[in-house]
Amino acid sequence: MNRTTIGIVGMGKMGQAIASLLGTRDDLNYKTFQRVSAENKEALKACDVVIEFTIPEAAPGVIRHCLELDIPVVSGTTGWHEYQLESILSFCKQRQSTFLYATNFSIGMNITFALNRKLAEVMSGLPQFHPSLKEIHHVHKKDSPSGTAFTLIEDILNSHPQYNGIELNGDIQHPANGKLPVTAIREGEVKGYHQVTWDSGMEQITLAHEALTERFLPKGL
Repeated sequence: MNRTTIGIVGMGKMGQAIASLLGTRDDLNYKTFQRVSAENKEALKACDVVIEFTIPEAAPGVIRHCLELDIPVVSGTTGWHEYQLESILSFCKQRQSTFLYATNFSIGMNITFALNRKLAEVMSGLPQFHPSLKEIHHVHKKDSPSGTAFTLIEDILNSHPQYNGIELNGDIQHPANGKLPVTAIREGEVKGYHQVTWDSGMEQITLAHEALTERFLPKGL
């Protein structure tokens, strides 16, 4: 029986964690790549799918390279999608290829995304409530705000046209006109904490998610 071969591009913290998980599977093969290049093209083409966890500066190029080779891509790198996602999606459609992207793959965070969208819709009819967002990650995380935070932000902005952007690490109580206040903190080894708060001055509603581990894949996947 032919076994599926999964390529992992980017052997940082997350790439190593994925390789460790795949190493426990007897029904899968996997190959690891620090980067994509002409030298490893043939090895890359032997993969049935590529999981990309690189850096924001490299991710779009890695994704395009794999799509050009007709290799389906799963991307988990954050910090680039708000600038180049539309062009990548357009390129994928042109190639009639397959591309899966999410700013966060955890089950709990995706539930939080859904709750955030619903809450933002409800609050669009209650202008006395004002939103703010706080996210905390470990000191090694480079993008700020996080990609996860950007998904929360985008869903709030989509329901509230009076906000035309964000104010990062400003005065939450007195944000610039039309700006959604966002606080991004980098400290210790925090796995990830995201909090959306709606405040009317008389009462407050908070939606929060905290990651306790970076290994979210359920058994059997």
